[in-house]
Amino acid sequence: MNQRGVTLVELIVVMVILAFGALLTTPNISTWLTNYRLRSATRDVVSIMRVAQLKAISNHTHYQVIFEPAHDRYFLQYQDTGGNWVTEGVTQTMPTGVKYQTTFAGNLITFFPNSRAADGRITLNNSKGSTTVRVSGLTGKIKIE
Repeated sequence: MNQRGVTLVELIVVMVILAFGALLTTPNISTWLTNYRLRSATRDVVSIMRVAQLKAISNHTHYQVIFEPAHDRYFLQYQDTGGNWVTEGVTQTMPTGVKYQTTFAGNLITFFPNSRAADGRITLNNSKGSTTVRVSGLTGKIKIE
């Protein structure tokens, strides 16, 4: 018997082993995905805050990030020369399962041209845990805790 190839039995055994391996890793993927969503949402919130801070400094105007916890979204605005707030960019939404609460007055944080900001924090959470983003008002420092 000098035939090359794979028998049907060998093919079935390999498929059973692959299916069993996939079955064992599925619960780990859902845990990983939940943690990933929380970390990703935290990075996105910190990123928009830093953008607002840098634009406030470079454009010499006030910028603010408005949070709408009831709708799980947030967006960036700047103050034009007439004193009106203008939305810049697109509205961002939180990933599935991630909720948040803020201690910022009116659920918004304002960044000033001198790098200062409103003092407060935003806590993001889901079923696997929570992270807090704290803003120091005097220095404008944004820190993940």
